[in-house]
Amino acid sequence: MFNERQVAVYPLGKEDEWYISQFDCEDEEMNRFFREECLEEQNFGLNKTFVLYYCGDLAAFCSICADRISLASSEKEVSQLPRNSVPAVKIARLGRDKKYKDLKLGRYLMEYVQYQVLNISQEQLGIRFITLDAYPARVPFYESLNFIQNVQQDARKGTVSMRFDIFSSSESLNMVNEDTA
Repeated sequence: MFNERQVAVYPLGKEDEWYISQFDCEDEEMNRFFREECLEEQNFGLNKTFVLYYCGDLAAFCSICADRISLASSEKEVSQLPRNSVPAVKIARLGRDKKYKDLKLGRYLMEYVQYQVLNISQEQLGIRFITLDAYPARVPFYESLNFIQNVQQDARKGTVSMRFDIFSSSESLNMVNEDTA
């Protein structure tokens, strides 16, 4: 049974290295990134990684970075935006340890990031979208979080480009935060 009071989310630090070595999300590329690259990339200012501890154990992580999205003309018109290139935050990596598969900690961490990006957008910096490149099998998960597929795709990647409009969802994100406060 999930206990929200047992969750702690904070930026990745050197003190997390031992826990990182024990982490296994059942995806070798994701494990390699988390164990070998994310802290170094964060130190270079290339990403910011948030770690989620559950009951004192490293259970999930999410790396984010700056991005922009180029909307197709049809997407621009639907969004009623004045330009095609729009500022975004990219969820570069998201992983959840296999021990916590049934607790929906990935969803919890995604909602945390969505709320943080909304706050930044409202108070400090222009951001309209959260973007990500999803493995095809994970598309339904992201769609359940109100991400939509982008019209413009890079077929060479083998992933699906998706976005979340923080403006269209700001009311529901504020409600999520009030529930967790």
